[in-house]
Amino acid sequence: MQPDNEPDDQPTVIFHKVYPAAISPMRADKAALGTLPTMAYRHCEPVRTASAFGWYIFPPEDIYFKWNGSDILFLDNYQESDEMNGQWKPLEQIQLPNFSDYWDTHAPSHMQGMAPPFMTPFAVSGFLQIWSGLLCSTQPGWSLLVRPVVNIRSSHNFNCFEGLVESDQYKPFPLFINMQLLATDVVIKISKTTPLFQIQPLKRETYGDKAHRHEIREGLELAHDGKPSMSDANWAGFRKTIRVDAPGESIEKAEYTNATRKRTKHESDSE
Repeated sequence: MQPDNEPDDQPTVIFHKVYPAAISPMRADKAALGTLPTMAYRHCEPVRTASAFGWYIFPPEDIYFKWNGSDILFLDNYQESDEMNGQWKPLEQIQLPNFSDYWDTHAPSHMQGMAPPFMTPFAVSGFLQIWSGLLCSTQPGWSLLVRPVVNIRSSHNFNCFEGLVESDQYKPFPLFINMQLLATDVVIKISKTTPLFQIQPLKRETYGDKAHRHEIREGLELAHDGKPSMSDANWAGFRKTIRVDAPGESIEKAEYTNATRKRTKHESDSE
């Protein structure tokens, strides 16, 4: 339930674009930025819904890496017209361009020198953290799942990890992603115009112990108490989820897609 002092029209998630050049979050797309196969987009509502859940988060600047299996190098002072015209340096904790001065100019005195770092390598070889240039918070009871982009093929050169942040308690927090470089001895480019990861708001109870209570019913025969494992209501419900393609008959579409799209449209129209 909504707390008495919290209006219904309050945003669930608040983004603070503290790095001025950061790219604003983008609402995730049902077509996964046009990459979903046409059949999946037209007929698989679960894929569409999952693709559109949350926001795409972009890196605040273009990034170039090299990894030799031991050391991470990054390209410093490159020019967009000649992106390889720069200097490869071992990656240490670094700041976004001119951001430290900008932060210190606007932050209170007790926060001077505490600007979030842009990139931070971990002690484990090939692992690092990249900050989006954003701070983020959520309303009470809401957390954020930080994860790879949904239903878009990730790079073979790196892998992003998932994490759950209690962003209503620790807020606003620097919105970053932890990742692992995979390819060695090649230039790995991470473009600021391509989503790097995705965030999704979750009610805390959706991942707590109560949400993980479950029951397993074995087979289709009678259960130990003599009742059928699949009731008439179960069979009727299952029937609604499938398409029937019987010989000599027209294909009967499953009700799931139509019902879900009607419900979603009704909820959007009523907001």
